[in-house]
Amino acid sequence: MPPEKPDIIDINRRNFIKASLFLAGGFVLGKVSGLLSLASAISAPSRTSSVRVKEYKNTRYGFSLVHPSDLAVSTFDEGGGATTITFQNIEKAEGFQIFSVPYGGTQAMSEERFRQDVPSGVCKSLTHVAVNGATGTAFYSTHTALGTTREVWIMHNGFLHEVTTLKPLDGWLDFIIPTLKFV
Repeated sequence: MPPEKPDIIDINRRNFIKASLFLAGGFVLGKVSGLLSLASAISAPSRTSSVRVKEYKNTRYGFSLVHPSDLAVSTFDEGGGATTITFQNIEKAEGFQIFSVPYGGTQAMSEERFRQDVPSGVCKSLTHVAVNGATGTAFYSTHTALGTTREVWIMHNGFLHEVTTLKPLDGWLDFIIPTLKFV
């Protein structure tokens, strides 16, 4: 029997969580930086900066990753076996989320799954990626409340993991994605 798919309420809840997290971060950043635009105020850390990190492990979905230690981690049960995990620092307006859901497909992004999870239908600069042996797809999308987002969808062991951040944080996320390990 195929796994249950989250219904439209779960998807709307996940989109609300996504929007509220990034909007809260943008609000704080605007206050701190004198109301500068979000895109111009965020920059990727240099490779030589000394950022403290810690490891996050998720045995349910079989992955771990290393992230900056100043990111707060929260987990939201989405029903149907799906979970959203957020990593955020509101003061720095840095963050990303991972939506993990049981998935019976053989590729990271089927047309059906894409339409279900990305209501805008926007998928730009699509590239196929490999993350420590798992196959995936990276692309830019658009969200009505967030603007342009960077998405990396990875398939592993019967789960689809959708990693999302704001486009200006794309370079920052590039330091985190390679630490993603699947067990």
